[in-house]
Amino acid sequence: MTSMKCLALQLVGAKSKKAEIDRTIKKLNRELLDTKEVSAMLAPIHNEGGERTVDGITVEMKRDHIWDQVILDEVSEAIPKQNWPSFLTQQTTYKVDMRAFKDYALAHPAEAKKWHDAHSIKLGDPKVKTINAEKLLKEEE
Repeated sequence: MTSMKCLALQLVGAKSKKAEIDRTIKKLNRELLDTKEVSAMLAPIHNEGGERTVDGITVEMKRDHIWDQVILDEVSEAIPKQNWPSFLTQQTTYKVDMRAFKDYALAHPAEAKKWHDAHSIKLGDPKVKTINAEKLLKEEE
């Protein structure tokens, strides 16, 4: 068996073991959270979030702050920007539909350059997406 095939099969096996371990962790976590003792630990932080430790077990309830953007727009528009409180900033993010941009660029090549100047591509880290272990083993035979 070639080194590549051997490594690929080892990766398939390791991912299978990891999936099994992840399922076990999820099941045990759920069972632990369902115990009376842990439910009692969670009760004091149930409404506000935070964390609590009892007998070496720490439980947490994360909390995210969600701001209604429509209300923030209404409130901030009523105040001159130079008088906004220091905790408030405004961000603008542009999103570009790549398919529509390609059509536009083909139809308007002279105008497209300035838009192309704003575009770059960030590539992710390489990874093995899938391995068909059965196919690898059949090829070996």
